[in-house]
Amino acid sequence: MHSKEFTKAFEYELQNRAFALRAMFGIARRLHGDPQNDFWGGYARLERFNVPRYAEAAQRWGLDPQPQTWTRIRGTVIGATPKFMLRSLLKFAYPKTVEYLEELRRMRGLGPDDGKAFLDYVVDQEVVQIEMMQLALNERYPEITRNLEAFFQKYSDKDLFD
Repeated sequence: MHSKEFTKAFEYELQNRAFALRAMFGIARRLHGDPQNDFWGGYARLERFNVPRYAEAAQRWGLDPQPQTWTRIRGTVIGATPKFMLRSLLKFAYPKTVEYLEELRRMRGLGPDDGKAFLDYVVDQEVVQIEMMQLALNERYPEITRNLEAFFQKYSDKDLFD
């Protein structure tokens, strides 16, 4: 059985992923044809890729992956961020995401043995987000797609549970 500390951290991560899915899709659907969509649309694709993996983990560990009301509201509001504010949003989110990576690394250390590969994935997908953010802040959009495709290829057929 896993600890209460792990459960609380993973429940937070489940809500974080649900928030990001809603927010990124809200932004990406308005940016078709814009170079920025390599980032926002790519981030939305990453979150969609995460969904079945996180759902399996939640089911194994008896947790609900569904977004809470506040998560849905926040995701919808951030998903409606006007285009002219997206760079500011990214500059705001980037350092918070870097900090959060350390929380995920701590959570990984608290996790159950049968979830080691999945928890490594959780950390890896956050690292990819950070790399994507760095590239977007430097307007190196084509590199985002290449990095994301490599991540998808690495994990597409990988079993994340022992």
